[in-house]
Amino acid sequence: MTFLRPTGNWDGTRLAHEGFIFSTDSEVVERVVPFVLEGFARGEPVLVVAGERVRSLLARHLGTDLGRLATFAAAETWWRGGHDTLLAYDRDLRDLRARAPSWRLAAEPVWLAREDGREWSRFEAVANRCLDAMPYYSLCLHDAQRLPTAVLTAVARSHPLTWAGAAPAPQPAYEDPIGFLRAVQPPWTGRPGGAVVDVVTAPVQARRAMSAALPGDRRARLGDVVLATHEIVVNALRGSAFAELATWTDGEAFVVEVTDAGPGLPDETLGYVPPDPVDGPRGMWLAWSLADDAAVRTGPAGTAVRLYFRR
Repeated sequence: MTFLRPTGNWDGTRLAHEGFIFSTDSEVVERVVPFVLEGFARGEPVLVVAGERVRSLLARHLGTDLGRLATFAAAETWWRGGHDTLLAYDRDLRDLRARAPSWRLAAEPVWLAREDGREWSRFEAVANRCLDAMPYYSLCLHDAQRLPTAVLTAVARSHPLTWAGAAPAPQPAYEDPIGFLRAVQPPWTGRPGGAVVDVVTAPVQARRAMSAALPGDRRARLGDVVLATHEIVVNALRGSAFAELATWTDGEAFVVEVTDAGPGLPDETLGYVPPDPVDGPRGMWLAWSLADDAAVRTGPAGTAVRLYFRR
């Protein structure tokens, strides 16, 4: 669980993650401008990655102080899919940590307004865990005029802090990252009767099975399917003598399910967490980045992972 540190009392040692939902220009100015100026006063690098509306307001109200920002960038150019966007953030933050004791970021994920950008809510939730040790204040801006209600609800569930009048306060709707991920992943229904099922004891068997099972009209995804399945099977066989591999088609999605009888996953967020660049586990991260969606059921009796590949 992320510690809750409002601006002003923040000690600059770990992540403070605040979601700010705004509707009017004055709300943006009254929250973001003091946030930026406080960073300047504390000698912290201040980064702003936002949409055109927010950038225009800041340019108008900061005047010559705009040049003091360490970054002032258009958020529209940053989206490259959930995994690649978070990976870019992670690399930039690691670089900052090597150069500054603490910093702050005002970021507006404008891509949440797009259907293909909605997955970012999962990465915002996971940031509470994977970035917790980073010494920075993250002010996440969300425009209520542009974002649908479901996205705004996810903002409350994925940010430990929210702006409440005159100061940040604990967000009562906030959920633990694992609980949030379980709630938003594809619903887990029973395996259909027509599923093709194989038992594999080596990754090479899984690769062959995937090559044979993928329908002809989906062969363009063969590389993604084979590599993602390989990574999950490798993980499964680390804790189990065999893995069960099932495949079926569900509407537009080709579904791959890998089931094992191992001890369960140590952390269900791994598929969304950028791996350590030196020696971090990266199998789930790679599989999740190749698939269009994923779902997990895990416990002491074993783990089942489903990967979804659309046309």
